Amino acid sequence: MPTFSRRTALAAALLSFFAPQVLSQAYPAKTITLVVPYPAGAAVDNIGRALAVELGKRLGQSVVVENIAGASGTIGAARVRRSTPDGHTLMIATVNDMVVAPTVMKSGYTAGDFTPIAKISSNSTVLVAHPRLPANSVDELVDLARRDKEPLLMGAAGAAVMQTVGGMLLAEAAGIKITNVVYKGGAPLVTDLLAGQVRVGTVALSSVLPHIRDGKLKALGVISNRRDPTAPDIPTVNEGKAVKGVEADLWTGLVGPANLPEPVVTRLAAAMREILANPKYREAQLHAGSIPAESEGAINFGRYVLAEQARLAPILANVKAE
Repeated sequence: MPTFSRRTALAAALLSFFAPQVLSQAYPAKTITLVVPYPAGAAVDNIGRALAVELGKRLGQSVVVENIAGASGTIGAARVRRSTPDGHTLMIATVNDMVVAPTVMKSGYTAGDFTPIAKISSNSTVLVAHPRLPANSVDELVDLARRDKEPLLMGAAGAAVMQTVGGMLLAEAAGIKITNVVYKGGAPLVTDLLAGQVRVGTVALSSVLPHIRDGKLKALGVISNRRDPTAPDIPTVNEGKAVKGVEADLWTGLVGPANLPEPVVTRLAAAMREILANPKYREAQLHAGSIPAESEGAINFGRYVLAEQARLAPILANVKAE
């Protein structure tokens, strides 16, 4: 019996030493499903499909995009949360489904229920207005709002989305009152902005940049601490006098369900470092309106998500679900 125990202990030690290496070499063992929790054709979907191609090249397996849209991304996120933690189901996560919606909609999960792998990109939120609005900058809009007795009507792309939160953060920083006019997505909001049905709103820059270029809408400022490299001529809202320190970046990242094995995370993180360092990939993403992230690794991405939760918690406490 003692001899058997020593052999068992030795076998266990060898298994613990070699198992991670074997798992890393074996992964992926089949097609990977990359869940995009938004409709086909959305900006996040375009990011996911481009990434799926690049991941497939580096992992030696097909990566298939599956769109599971609804409820500000929480339906798709809930599906991934329930999936087997073996690295064969991953998700393009966003600030909406990781931070905003779980708090506002009480979705039953938090970002802690997922394994962070890498930040992918950032997209800018922009404060835009109809050309007839008598304000051409954030400072002028704030002066207009302060003179008006009624709260400023602010078009919002949804209740539990970062674009809407960006407008609230701006109003709080400027000391003005707004009333969110909530739409079911960015497309109907842009339609009403173009028609002048709502005079000002906060939307993803990539969805309105052509209209800004054509003069059909005017950009009052990017809601960020840095100018967007896809439209460097548009100032940030923080460059004036009325608003400082406001940021509402629409970031994306790659995540899996909780408890992904470390060798799987390591393999995926290595693939992401290669992708994010690829000049052709970066150029293509910038052309599509996304700002590729710098490779920071899974630990730093996880810390970033936690920091976003802490930063946005006070304002999210005042956001009401639809």
